[in-house]
Amino acid sequence: MKKGMRLLCFLAIVLFPLVLPFHAEGATKTKEMLYIGGLDYVFAVDPKTKKVKEIPVKGAARNMTWTEDGQKLFVVTGARQTVTVIDTLKNEVMDVLPFSSGSSINRIYGLAVDPKGNYLYTTVMRAQRIRTELKALPPVIQVMDVKRKKIVKEIDVPWGTHTLQFFKDGKRIAVWARDLYVYDVEKDVLQLYYPIMYPADVDQGIGNVLYFWDRSSDSHFLSVSTNYKFYPKTEKTTEGILTLDLVTGEVKEYEFNGEMLGLFSGAVTKDRKYAYVGMNMIAKVNLQTGKYERVVPNVPGTSYGFNISGDDKTLYVSGAGPDISFYDAQTLELLDTIPLRTDTMDVRVIQIQQP
Repeated sequence: MKKGMRLLCFLAIVLFPLVLPFHAEGATKTKEMLYIGGLDYVFAVDPKTKKVKEIPVKGAARNMTWTEDGQKLFVVTGARQTVTVIDTLKNEVMDVLPFSSGSSINRIYGLAVDPKGNYLYTTVMRAQRIRTELKALPPVIQVMDVKRKKIVKEIDVPWGTHTLQFFKDGKRIAVWARDLYVYDVEKDVLQLYYPIMYPADVDQGIGNVLYFWDRSSDSHFLSVSTNYKFYPKTEKTTEGILTLDLVTGEVKEYEFNGEMLGLFSGAVTKDRKYAYVGMNMIAKVNLQTGKYERVVPNVPGTSYGFNISGDDKTLYVSGAGPDISFYDAQTLELLDTIPLRTDTMDVRVIQIQQP
C-alpha cells in the first residue's frame, strides 16, 4: 500500500468515531401524538401503538395550542374560563391558568402561545356581574404571563373574533374574525389583512370561514379553514378552503367543483397539492383542479375534525362521536377505529421533540 493511501486510511479510522457522535447528537428526534378534546378528559393517542392515555381536566376540552417544541399543550377547559397546561412528555397536567375572577366572567374562544411558551394570547368574551345581571363588555385579546399567571395586556378586537395563530417567526398573530386581521406583536398594531365576509366588491363573493377547527403548526405552518362563499348576483354558493401561509403570509382561496358535500374541517398535504376534508363524507381534493378525486362515507358518522399525519399517509378523524378513526390517505380505506370515553370536538397532531 502506498504511503499516502495508508495515511488516509489511518485518518479515517481515527476520525470516524469523532464524526459519528456529532451527527447523532445534533439530530432532533420527534414523536407524533394525537390530542383530542373530550368531556372532562383530553385523550392522548399514540398513532403507532394506538394506546390511549386519558388526562383528566375540568369540563369540556376545546381549543388547543402548543409550544414550538410540542412539549407543552394549552387546552381551553372549565366552561371556557380556564386553560389547562399539559406536559406532553408525561401526558400529565402541569398547571391550570384562570381567566375569570371576582365579578368578571371571561370565556375563551381562541388561543395561541408564543413559540417558547412565555405568553399566552386568548380571545376573550367578557361580562361583568352586577348584582343579578350580566353586562356584556367588548371582546379583547388578553395576554397572560404564563409563569406569573397574570394578565399583562389587553388588545381590542372586532366582534366575532375567535381563532388566534402565531406566524412561524413568533412576531405576528393571525386573528380570525369575520375578516382576517394580523396583530404585530412588536409594534402592538392590529390591522385588517384580508377581507372575507366584507369584501370591497360583493360580486367577488361573500366568504364565511369555519375557523373553529383551525390547522396551523399541525399543517406545516399552513392555516387551513373550510370556507363557504355566496355570490349575490347569481345566488350561487360554493364550498372550499381558505389557507394562510404562516411563513410568507400568502392567502389563497380554493373553491371546489361538483356537488356540495358539507364540510367542517380539513388539512392539506406538505406539497400543498391535496386537501382532505369532510363531515358526513370524506373527500380527497386536487387543489390544482378543485375536483374531488375520491369521496367515501365517513364510517363512524358525522365528524368535526379531519387532520393528517406528518408523513401524509394517514388521515385522522374525530369529533362529534366517542372515537378516533384512522384512514389510509391514498385510498380513503378505513383502517381502524378506537373507542374513547366521551364525545369529542377535534383531533390535533403534534410533533413532540424528545429529550
